[in-house]
Parts: sequence; structure tokens; C-alpha cells
Amino acid sequence: MMLHAQQLRSFLAVAELGSYTHAAERLFLSQPGVYQHVRQLEAAVGTKLVEQHGKKVVLTQHGRVVFEYAQRMSHEEAELLQRLRDDESLAAGTVSIAAGSTAGEFILPRITVAFQKRYPQIAIRVAVLATTDQIDRAVLERRFDLGFHSEPRSAEGLTKTPFLQDELVGIAPPGHRFVTSGRRIAPRTMATEPFVAFAAPPNAPLSGAIIRIMTEDWFASGESVPDLQLSLGTLEGIKNAIRAGGGVGIVSQFSIREDDPSLRVFRLMRPPRRQFMLVSRTGGWEPKVVRTFREFAQELEWMEPAEAEQVRVATRAELTEEEKAS
Repeated sequence: MMLHAQQLRSFLAVAELGSYTHAAERLFLSQPGVYQHVRQLEAAVGTKLVEQHGKKVVLTQHGRVVFEYAQRMSHEEAELLQRLRDDESLAAGTVSIAAGSTAGEFILPRITVAFQKRYPQIAIRVAVLATTDQIDRAVLERRFDLGFHSEPRSAEGLTKTPFLQDELVGIAPPGHRFVTSGRRIAPRTMATEPFVAFAAPPNAPLSGAIIRIMTEDWFASGESVPDLQLSLGTLEGIKNAIRAGGGVGIVSQFSIREDDPSLRVFRLMRPPRRQFMLVSRTGGWEPKVVRTFREFAQELEWMEPAEAEQVRVATRAELTEEEKAS
């Protein structure tokens, strides 16, 4: 039995669009030609793959199996063509990235803008997804080239590389005693002030949920309970509440701009830390533009040299501590 590529393309288009006519328009073929390709494929595999339900064409049980196969073949064909056309000059190309909220809103803008200054013809698409599992799955299923989040848990078929350490910091209005003291604030001291926290609904944003858990663990380490006066579901909501005098909060160091006059940062005693991971598929071919972007992010080429060296030192120290703890 031999399956022909054109038959699979026609079948895939019919399955995706539910119509011979629309499939023919996509493929720039005649409707009878597409219909004949599907009939020939059914004859080759010896079973019915599609059925007509009113005006819509639907897959049979065997049709769904062949559809999955045809999708894999289509991806592999596209990857082959892209590999053969890989432009060594990086004069064109696209990188698609799935990220958690902190990475997507505060870190990737810096990386992408710096990358495009070096390679101005490269288009970059960043999507913020709700959970680390969604990000991992999107990269594994090739819907995105790379992922960025802070969940180190291994996943089959994926490589997760630590590339940036994040430290949680306290924020308060200008002139607050935690800011003017110049000292690191302990959990018990923090618990004496009204605390504005991330809300924790079941569908909480990825970054908010992780920061909330890290914050709770930090208070627990000091045998303290925060004076929880207000919970909000977004980082901007928390910032605005603190600007209005609602209390103090804990956020990622990357989410606060140094030139924001309405908020001030203060350091925490034994601050919670996490590693941001760069997620890529394990093995297989990777387009040059994706490989170049990944290496650009990992090597911290988007930072000033002094800043990058500080991050490298902090990251190495954190990984060493994690190894000792394990």
C-alpha cells in the first residue's frame, strides 16, 4: 500500500474545513479533483474515512486516525522545506513564544526588542498562557517554538534550561517605613502591615499563583501570618492598591520599574527566589532563527555586560544551593 502526498493533503484540507469546496479553494484545485483524491485514499487504506452529514463532511473513526497521521506528515514536510530554506543570514524568519505572565509582560519585551535591533527582519510573536502545563504542551505540539516560565519540573520531550534568576521583593508607597529603614524586612515585621496579595481563584494567572505560593511559604518560614486586607487578581491591581495606600505587597523584581515614582522597592530577609526556564523541544531539527534567539536569551546578550554578570553570579549561586539541598 502506498499513500500519495497529494491525496493526504486533500484529505487533510477536507478534514480541517469540513468541505470539499473549501478544501479545493485552499489547495487551488478543482472540487471534483479533491473529491477524487479522498476516494483514492480510502481505496488505498481499504476503509471509509469521511461521511457526508448534511452540508458538512465529517471524519469516521478510521478517518480520525488517518487525520492525525496526515497532520504529522504535514508538519514534517513543512519542517523539511523550512530546513532546506534556512537562511544563514537571518534576513527573515519568525519566532513564536509561549510565556507565563511575568516573563511575557516584563522580561520578554526586553529580550525581543534587543534581538530585533540586531536582526530587524525577524518577526516575533509572544503569547501569555495561563499555566506552565499549557506552555509546555504548546511547545511540545509545535504550536510555539519556545516557552518561558518558572516551573522546573521535567516533561517528556522537552528541555528546560535555567537562564535567569528572579527574586521577590516588597513594594510600598514612597516614604513607607519599610523603604526608609534601608533594612531587609523579616516575615514577622511584614505581618505588622496591611498586606495586598494576589487573589487565588482556580483559574488564577500563572505568575500570580506561583508568587502567591512563594509568598505564603515565606511567611510560614518566619512563623507569621500576613495581615491580609485585600486580594486582587492582577499585578496592576495590586500596584494601584498600594499606590492608594492599601498596604504593602510582594512581587517579582522584574515587574517594578526603577523610574516609577509612585512605588518603592524594599528587600526581604531570606527572599523567595525562582529560576526562569527556557523551554525547547528535545532533539530534532531547530530553525536557525529559533536557535539564534534561544542562545541570545540564554547568554543574556540583551542585558548590559555588568548586569548580565551579576545575574550569572546569582544564578550559579542559586543552583549550587539547590544542589546542596537535594
